[in-house]
Amino acid sequence: AGERGYGWCSAVNISSTWNEQLAEQFGVMIGEEAIHPETNKGVTITGWYGPGMNIHRNPYNGRNFEYYSEDGLLAGKIAAGTVKGAASKGLITYLKHLALNNQETNRTTNGGVCTWTNEQAMREIYLKPFELAVKEGGATGMMCAFNRIGGVPAGANYNLFVNLLEKEWGFDGLAVTDYYEGSSWGWPGNMVVR
Repeated sequence: AGERGYGWCSAVNISSTWNEQLAEQFGVMIGEEAIHPETNKGVTITGWYGPGMNIHRNPYNGRNFEYYSEDGLLAGKIAAGTVKGAASKGLITYLKHLALNNQETNRTTNGGVCTWTNEQAMREIYLKPFELAVKEGGATGMMCAFNRIGGVPAGANYNLFVNLLEKEWGFDGLAVTDYYEGSSWGWPGNMVVR
């Protein structure tokens, strides 16, 4: 009652167009909505916990509607456009969830889900959307995942957040954790990890 806001199409719909310019225009519209207080109860929004960057790794992922594609290159190109558009209106996009967040069930209980893959698959498929959104889209916000990569919690992974994201890709921004929700590694929600 009394709430305002817009209903936007899902990331899957946007990526299905294969149109980077349309994705950028979508980002502009998200940014416009954020800066207009009449849609936000008088508050200007400065950050968007999105877009979702993970891959459609399997059909049972609870957030496939929120992620662009099963293809890392397509997801990255569309995300870069969206990020560029949103940034043109001053909105920080917190790309989520770095990295390999492809399961919602039990992702925070009993030590969390341990995700296993190799470096080639990570770089060519699962990290590609994040990389392109940083390098081509100029992303300045990142949200870590709850899962573990191997045995290391994603948000505490030095190789992921410092060596890859910052040093290799040139990311210069803010990284935050996802909502706490009883995570086994004990960080409170939205604590800065970088």
